[in-house]
Amino acid sequence: MKDFIGFCGLDCEICEARIATINQNDELRQKVAREWSEMNGVEITPEMIHCTGCRIDGPKTPYCESLCPIRQCAVGKKVETCGACPEMEGCERLAAITGNNPNAAINLKDYRYLSLRERPELLESAAAWFHEKWGVPEEAYYACMAAYLNRETEYGWYLCLAGNRIVGGLGVIENDFHDRKDLAPNVCAVYTEEGFRDQGIAGRLLDLVVEDMRTKGITPLYLVTDHTGFYERYGWAFLCMAHDDSGSETRVYMHQ
Repeated sequence: MKDFIGFCGLDCEICEARIATINQNDELRQKVAREWSEMNGVEITPEMIHCTGCRIDGPKTPYCESLCPIRQCAVGKKVETCGACPEMEGCERLAAITGNNPNAAINLKDYRYLSLRERPELLESAAAWFHEKWGVPEEAYYACMAAYLNRETEYGWYLCLAGNRIVGGLGVIENDFHDRKDLAPNVCAVYTEEGFRDQGIAGRLLDLVVEDMRTKGITPLYLVTDHTGFYERYGWAFLCMAHDDSGSETRVYMHQ
């Protein structure tokens, strides 16, 4: 996690108090002191605007140093940030911050992006997770993943973990149930948990699979989807229409 992310998830690197401190900008100190005084209903002097960051060594404002209940709690529990605290989800003090600053909540989520080969012990839970999201038989996912882990194929499976919880994933298979069998292999089962969307998780997974397949000489990749405007953000281009197993038309994308 970036050093300048505070215990509560706010980004100290963009805080005007820190900017004023590291640039020795007295005019900005006066501006911050005036605004913070009005916002908090207490007198804050320019001399108090002296801070280099919540979680790093160096000076801090009197509030950050001694009064901030979130910082005091995190220091007392010896957690890196509130994101590592098991009581994070029900914390009202933290909710007062993240409720008004959505990026703070995002900053506290420490995601890991990896292939199933890096965590083979997740085989069963990954197969169950994809089955729950897409309804394809769990045994089918298990067989594909086992073949990948046994190096019978290089068509891989990739996960995003929040802690030890799977919150996103996708895989690579020969054909994703459409009639253009010549367009292979296919990225399939792209999914992000609802509460974790709009944070770039799917994009990171798409970039990961493209790069990993490329290192193995597997390119281009294809996928079928009914979405428009999403995959284009990550370098995918519409190629043609195909028909799925029900006979319905679906869009085919390619990444070279």
